[in-house]
Amino acid sequence: MKKIIIIFFIYAGILSAQTFKAENVDGNVTAQIGTNENWINVTNGKTLSSNTVVSTGKNSAVRLSNGDINFKLKSYSVLPLSRIKNMTVNDLILALAMEDMLNAPKKNEKLNSKNTAVYGAEINGIKTPIVKSDNFGIKRLNGAVQLAESGFKESAVVDAKETFRKYPETNKIAAFRIYFANILFDLGLNEDAYDDFKSIQSLKMDKEQEKEVKNKMKVLADMLLKK
Repeated sequence: MKKIIIIFFIYAGILSAQTFKAENVDGNVTAQIGTNENWINVTNGKTLSSNTVVSTGKNSAVRLSNGDINFKLKSYSVLPLSRIKNMTVNDLILALAMEDMLNAPKKNEKLNSKNTAVYGAEINGIKTPIVKSDNFGIKRLNGAVQLAESGFKESAVVDAKETFRKYPETNKIAAFRIYFANILFDLGLNEDAYDDFKSIQSLKMDKEQEKEVKNKMKVLADMLLKK
């Protein structure tokens, strides 16, 4: 317990307070601020604090800027504004350790990891399944993908890992799991990447995905053996 508390406070120190201005608001853009459960409409020029979660509807978008950062949240996405920040690889390692601790009690649970969702349109380059009970989780992952595409790869992985934990059905979507496992591989976190790809093996995948996972596991196994 002490270890969890220490890591939590160290990790909390990584998060910095910042504000964003909403610009170029297009379509249905809403925000949830702090612990308030109500969603409010976001309008042009509105200032949003870092403890805000922003959501975009279909064919909607918003640009979020704070002087140093100019980030566009695209259609059908959800993003906590605290995630729009630069992190080091060491910051990411600490965050992953925190996620492992939060997930620890669930590791012995027997879950059916087969994804039986019907696939819909491609969003952010990923063919996303229609999971009606978990649409919010999918929107969170869409936001995380956009973070990565904008250069915030470490923060994107943290956001994805949190989403996989809070919305378990999203953890069964191979396309997203592979996407973020590849980011870990690109960042040189080979042990974490290997563990992720190994877990992904149990998911329902198409032949191309199966081939990619198999090849990545072989490459990573060879790299880890040479350490």
